[in-house]
Amino acid sequence: MIKSPLVSIVVPCYNVEKYIEACINSVLVQDYENWECILINDGSKDNTLEIIKSFESKEIRISVFTQENLGLSATRNKGIDNANGEFLFFLDSDDILSNDAISNLVSCFENNDIITGITTASAFSNGTIVKESQLLYPKEGTVTFPNNHFEVLIRTMETGLTPVAQNRLYRKDFIDKNDLRFKSGIVHEDELWFFETMLLAENVKFINSETYFYRIDNQDSITKNVGDRNLESYIQIMEEIIEKYSQHDRFTLIASWYAVYIKKIFLDFAIRERSKLSDELISRLEAALKNCHRPLGNENILSKNNAIYYKTINKLSLQNFRTIEQYFFRNPVNSLRKIVNTFRISFFLQSNGNS
Repeated sequence: MIKSPLVSIVVPCYNVEKYIEACINSVLVQDYENWECILINDGSKDNTLEIIKSFESKEIRISVFTQENLGLSATRNKGIDNANGEFLFFLDSDDILSNDAISNLVSCFENNDIITGITTASAFSNGTIVKESQLLYPKEGTVTFPNNHFEVLIRTMETGLTPVAQNRLYRKDFIDKNDLRFKSGIVHEDELWFFETMLLAENVKFINSETYFYRIDNQDSITKNVGDRNLESYIQIMEEIIEKYSQHDRFTLIASWYAVYIKKIFLDFAIRERSKLSDELISRLEAALKNCHRPLGNENILSKNNAIYYKTINKLSLQNFRTIEQYFFRNPVNSLRKIVNTFRISFFLQSNGNS
């Protein structure tokens, strides 16, 4: 790897005329200079295209592509296909970088497939960043996972790591070698991307530097508007993990356990947002949970309490949604009350012939 490798910064753009200038300006002021910025207009209906073209006309390192509206996954994939750098970096068009983001990530490179900085959820007011909280990150701060035993995915199941695509430096040859692309036609695509990249990566590094500010005050964000499409996408992600990886000799165990982690996420979502979801989709959910069920067996990859919890939720997912609603709770199993709840579910399942 050369000393100052080219970094391809991929920015999907859709109806972000209010935010895109601040985003691009945060790239332009980077203290690391060997970058290209690939701006992709995904069929915007506002002035996004005109704004990003004005930046392209003034900065040779900026390239603009435009397409009909195909969604975030297809747009990021177009960025991957057109990237020339040794590294890839995804930046959302309503977020901004710290001035030293790219230099901090590149300088910490040690033959890693993926390097991640700290993402801070923030609001923006008159050019001022108002920091709210950091997205879930390893407690060690700077740490490297050899990842030959899927340590990153296991850590995610145990204590939580935020499964986002942005604010990570990816080796382009790692992405190309494994033919990794975002799944089109869904939302929450980062969940599947995170699983696949962390499944296949070696030497995953997290650094204790704040490199990325994630905007939480964008009312047009998908996280602010939820419904059937969100749950349908979660279901498809679970199905993809099971269908693509649970029959693979090396990945069977981790895929089966991680599919339960995804179940945990979308069951919590479905219960919380039940009033916004159709009865038809709830029926689809019940059928998918049964079709994707895989017994977890006796080989534990998690701590004792969490292993009990995951196995219990896996069995509970075979019940109808009303029953799941009644008994479900989120892990970690870190209190006596949650341990009691776990055994309460187990007792119910045994009483109903599902031991």
